[in-house]
Amino acid sequence: MTLAKSLSYFLKKNGINEIYVNKVKRRGNSYLQDIALNILIKDFKLKETEILGKLKAEEDEIKIFSGKGSEKVNYEIAKNGKRDIIIDFPKFPVFIIDLSLWNRHSEEERNRLIVQILCSINSIRKYLWDYNLSINNFPQGFSLSILNKVRFNVAPEGNAIILNPYGEIEATEELIRNTQTFIIGGIIDRSGWKYATYEMAKIAKYDFPHVKIALRGSTVGVPDRINKIIEIILRVYYGEKLENVILDLQSNADKFNRLLVEKQKGNLKEAIQWLKPSEKVLRRLGIQSNSA
Repeated sequence: MTLAKSLSYFLKKNGINEIYVNKVKRRGNSYLQDIALNILIKDFKLKETEILGKLKAEEDEIKIFSGKGSEKVNYEIAKNGKRDIIIDFPKFPVFIIDLSLWNRHSEEERNRLIVQILCSINSIRKYLWDYNLSINNFPQGFSLSILNKVRFNVAPEGNAIILNPYGEIEATEELIRNTQTFIIGGIIDRSGWKYATYEMAKIAKYDFPHVKIALRGSTVGVPDRINKIIEIILRVYYGEKLENVILDLQSNADKFNRLLVEKQKGNLKEAIQWLKPSEKVLRRLGIQSNSA
């Protein structure tokens, strides 16, 4: 269950099928997700009222009103609300970003890593919230106020795996959907440590299977930024096909690198059909789109 589903369950259980929110935006594909985040992170509450608004959307049988309008709404979710909204938020999946190798990074790499961590929070907030992310083994003095309610040093629970591009096991949709804790190394690949994730796991004393996310048998072309990895896992966890998600989240560089590999194997024409690269990527390969 996503955070948005948990909120709609609470509202319907209390006989509420329409709400007003002064400002609301779409998180992922859901306005309810954004409202639920405001409840958990900014302590928004419910109040009975009479307020005029405009219908913004309808999700899971809940009508969401916002802004100026002519339709009367009897319930508002706002900072000055009086009634607590109890959301039975999903406790799993949990993502652990482990920074055991932080001191092995250069200053530039650390800055890139921080950006990826911040982007990871946004990825998680499309479906869940800060509780579902933990930063483990962070260095002394590490502080990011924007982390908000992200947790620290959470012990892995339930079925746990370590996501590792050199792992012995290849991820499947079934494996992903039956995993509760996903451990990701806070590692920038430019550092050139081919087996850095194994080193991280040894330092942190994680004794769990090492699983790689592959695309048709190869990790080449699979997005490797931490936030992209988390988004792949979440979208598959909530029902999408693994290959479709990888292809959707690939950058032009990911597609180009994979096409180079397929070209060396003599599979270029076939790969173009399923990778669906942009014209920009094809031009970089020296191929005209009408001849691909």
